[in-house]
Amino acid sequence: QEPFWHKRRAIARVIAKSEVAHAERWRPAALPRSSWALSSAASAALLCRQAGFVPVDIALQPPARPSRQSWGLQDAASEKALRAATRQFPETRVGLKAVGMADEDQVQQLRTQYQAELEQLQKAVAKAGQAGMVRQPAETYMALAEKGEANAKKPLLKTLHQSIVSGCYVGFAGLLSLAISGNLGVVATVAPGVQKMVFAALFPVNLLLILNTGGQLFTGNTATVPMAVFEGKATLMELVKSWFVSILGNIIGCGGFALAAKKGGLLVGGAQDLAVAMTVLKTSMPLGQVLIKAIMCNWMVCMAVFLSEAARDLGGKMVGIWFPISAFVAMGMEHSVANMFLLPAGILSGAPITIAKMVVRNWIPVAIGNAIAGAVCVAASYSYAFGALGK
Repeated sequence: QEPFWHKRRAIARVIAKSEVAHAERWRPAALPRSSWALSSAASAALLCRQAGFVPVDIALQPPARPSRQSWGLQDAASEKALRAATRQFPETRVGLKAVGMADEDQVQQLRTQYQAELEQLQKAVAKAGQAGMVRQPAETYMALAEKGEANAKKPLLKTLHQSIVSGCYVGFAGLLSLAISGNLGVVATVAPGVQKMVFAALFPVNLLLILNTGGQLFTGNTATVPMAVFEGKATLMELVKSWFVSILGNIIGCGGFALAAKKGGLLVGGAQDLAVAMTVLKTSMPLGQVLIKAIMCNWMVCMAVFLSEAARDLGGKMVGIWFPISAFVAMGMEHSVANMFLLPAGILSGAPITIAKMVVRNWIPVAIGNAIAGAVCVAASYSYAFGALGK
């Protein structure tokens, strides 16, 4: 994903070398290679210049002057260099005469062939420019399946490490959201929707950090690793390992960050009150309701992962992540990894909830619902649309 102009320069080098290679096939037997290569390189320079390229391996040339075009050597300095070359290699003068004057049919045939290839190159460059912004859905799915394969085959300790770090990023976003939306004062009472919207607008920063640093999040792995399994790139045992290690690492990272926030005096005031209220609410819902909310939630999360993979630039990834994540938060859905921070933070802040109740009434059903959404609603759905399940 190097900058597009670097690609153009690289393509220029390729087309220049290609022109010389094509020209070699047309070299008269009596003409020395050095002479033919010089004239071919000059022709390649002209063609690259017409395509809008400046091949750095040949020469930097000023814009062409209509009245003077000598095989792409379009300025006096270049022509002077050509004359010096012909003095050094006398046979070059003969070679240029043989190619440029004695056989006009051959020259025209070469130019026609080069022009056709140039048009193909221009179409490829235009297509590359369009593809440089957003991947097509089928391409995005395959890219996610490859990502799932890499996650499934990653060494256990690396998966655990990246999962712990990702849990910390979720903690950062959760603490930020608690600190701001929990201290809105009377606004939260008069207009509770504003508090929800503020929380929802701030929370997506976690996924932006995770997806752009190669992190491991259980909720994302519920989609990407099953995609790899459906496409025959990973096994069920690798899926189990990935899910188990990533959820363990997320618990360690989120729980550790909640403890650090409490010890650091950050869970105070409105942030503390909101954490307690959310913990009580999230552990008091019927299990069926929790499961449905969890399925809906991770459907949105996995679509954020999908859109982020589709975008090739950071701005596009931000947009693709922000809106689906904000949507599930504002609608009050259940995200297992977010709850791995929010509920411990609430318990540490004084919520009258036991660890056993937190795990049984929230963590387990939410993790099950999240897994259903990732594996079925997203992975299986798009495998049927673009991959192996649809064949």
